[in-house]
Order: sequence, then C-alpha cells, then structure tokens
Amino acid sequence: MTVSDRERVAHVVRRLSMGAHPKLLGDLHDTDAAIAAALDLSAAAAPLLEVAAPSGSSPPAVSEIAKPIAWWIQRMAVSNRLVEERLVWFWHDHFATSLAKVREPYLMWQQHVTLRAHATGNFADLLHAVARDPAMILYLDGITNSARERNENFGRECLELFTMGRDGGYTQDDVVAAAQSFTGWIVNLPNRPSSRRFNAAPWSAVFLPQRHDAGTKTLLGKTGTFDMDGALEVILDHPATARVVSTKLYRELVGRTPDDKTVDRLAKTFRKDYAIMPLVQAIVDDDAFIADDSVRAKFRTPIEKLVGILQASGVSAVDIGRLGPRATRPRNGTAAGQALRTMSFLPFLPPNVGGFPKGARLLGPHSLVHTFDLLQAVPDPVAPARGTSIDDLFAQYGIVDVSDRSHTVVARQKDNAKRVALVVTSPEYTLT
Repeated sequence: MTVSDRERVAHVVRRLSMGAHPKLLGDLHDTDAAIAAALDLSAAAAPLLEVAAPSGSSPPAVSEIAKPIAWWIQRMAVSNRLVEERLVWFWHDHFATSLAKVREPYLMWQQHVTLRAHATGNFADLLHAVARDPAMILYLDGITNSARERNENFGRECLELFTMGRDGGYTQDDVVAAAQSFTGWIVNLPNRPSSRRFNAAPWSAVFLPQRHDAGTKTLLGKTGTFDMDGALEVILDHPATARVVSTKLYRELVGRTPDDKTVDRLAKTFRKDYAIMPLVQAIVDDDAFIADDSVRAKFRTPIEKLVGILQASGVSAVDIGRLGPRATRPRNGTAAGQALRTMSFLPFLPPNVGGFPKGARLLGPHSLVHTFDLLQAVPDPVAPARGTSIDDLFAQYGIVDVSDRSHTVVARQKDNAKRVALVVTSPEYTLT
C-alpha cells in the first residue's frame, strides 16, 4: 500500500526512538521536523537511577535487576532525547552482556551507565570503555586471561562481533594476538583475600602488570608490544571495523541492508573520528531512510511493543515482577519481566553474546501469543474510551496507514479491550 505522509512521519519517530510516541506525532508536520525532533539532544538528560554498590558479603540477589529494568523502560517511554534511547538499546545489544553469567546486578547497571554515557558520543571511546568494563571482563572471561594462561573469549568476540565482523579479514593468529594484548585485567571483587592488595575501589576493573603479556605481537599486520588500548587502536584503524558498525547501525535505523556504495560512503566518514551522531545523521540523510520500502521493513521487538503499549496507555511505570528462581505469576495479569524473559528479550539478559533475537525470529506463534502478556503487564486499563474510532485507536499506537483487512477485523470486535488486543497483534503493529 502507498505510504502516506503522516505514516512516514510516524516511521521516522519509531526508528529514531523506542516505542511510537503518539502524542508527539501531532506536532510534527513533515519528516524533516520529525528527524530534527528525534535527533535533538539539547534537553537535559534525566538523573540516573542510583544503585548502591553491594558489600559482597552475601550472594547477589539477581532479582535486584528489576528496578534498573523498570527505570530504563520508563526512560524509553517518556524521554525527550529520543535517539539517545534508541542508541542506548542498540549498544546494549551490540555489546551484549548477560546477568546470567555476571551474576551481580550492580555491575550490569554500571555497564549501562557506561553505554549511556557514550551512546551518542564516540564509538572508539565506547569500545575502549567497554573493553575494561567489569561486567564485560567477567562475562567474556577476561579475569582468566593472563600471560601464563591465555583466554581468547573477549579477543575473539571483540573481532567477530564488536568490530571487524566474521568476514572482516582477521585470522586465528590475530585472535591470539588480541587476547595476548588484553591480558592483565581483572575485577576487584570485594571480600576476597586478594582484594586488600589492590589500590582500587571494589567492583572496579584492575590492571595487574604481572599478569600482562608484554611481549611483541603481530595484530592485523602491525607489530608492537600492544596492550589493550594499543590493540584496540589497531582494530579501529582497520577498514572493516567502520564498515561493520556502519552497516549494523544502518540496518537498525533503516531496516534494510545498504549497498556497497552506501557502506563505502558511510564507513569513510565514520572511520575518520568514529563520531556516532554524524554517522546517524548520514544514515537518516540517505534517501532510503524514509523510502516506502523502509516503512514497516522491520519486525517490532518485544521491548518496542511494550514501550508502545505504555505510551498508548499514557503510563510509564511498569511492573517487572520477581525475576529470581522463585518467581511466581502475579494474581492480576502478567509481570512485564516474565513476558520479556519468555520472549528472550529481557534487558540485561540477552540469550547469548550475539545479542537479542532479530528478524524473522521475532515473528512466530510464540512471540505473538506473548504479546498479550505484554498488554496485561500495563498497570492501568488500556481500553479506549467508548466511541473511539478505529483510526483513532490505531493512531493511539502510532499507526496511521491501516489496511482494509485490519480495519475490518478490529471493527467487528465490539469489546474495547479486545479491540486493543487485536491492534497490538495486527500486522501494522507487528512490523515497524
């Protein structure tokens, strides 16, 4: 179907933020205004959630991650720094780290703070920060990576997933050289006998020279006594890194795979200084960003569905529920955390280092059924007022262009609450 001007504006907001922000759409008269509003970072950032560092004297309570998740989802729903929330989520998925292995919610939150601090800044700075992030060091076994006993996990994933890509041109020897360069970093875990010897705050990353391989390495054709920062600079200097990151962000925002000419243009600019917002601007300036083929070219993720439901309902707080091993189903409805976890989309718990499910894996009976759970997780009733037109109901969820089929299916249902359920499981809401 032909894409209307209003749907195109809604498309811009969906791609450059989390959710649909339906209340904002009425103030945006064209795609230029929508892009400007979405990329505007002039508003002050909201104060971060305060999470106290644990003493380490007792086992970590995994359920404590619920509060940070609830805070983050609220920011996605109400923030007026739209693209910031999109990019924080993008980098969280890109540098996927899971509480299931890290175990300490405080460290996961500190990683989130790091991602948020660099989300709209500079990718090189972000990469350096993540490489020495305590949660990442624990997650990819950096604490066991030493000169005497090398662990290649972070070195391999840094090349394969975070920078150059699987086909980026590196070899197993490069993985070894990277791992050797990254040796020496551990995490100062409190209440351990060795903790007293470190002149560092509890839960922080610590570099121990005696554990570092200070020898000469050859990495991606360059030879030197590289440490972590030196190796990362070599990786950043390789053309494949700018190409892979540019391509991945293009797919995130446009919903399509760029052709080689577009990748060349984006990567050439990005590689100069790795500034993130100029790359975002270059992507949205591409004609494909608002082309008909890009509208609803992606499957809406469960987190986007939930945020959209919150925005349509006019609420921002959401019950994450208990996330520990003894979690039980609430008496009324379903906790959002349980629904997201069932759909493999709970923040801070990606299913693997490759991140959250993407593409067609988001489209299936399992995912569609649990969309109802997301709807039930909203604390206030979401049924529209009596007499609300079908078009207005879809607009409440940021959808302007509705197929005749979807319009008819929803119109046939007389119960308002069930109409909402049909909207959030419609093709128009499933795609974004």
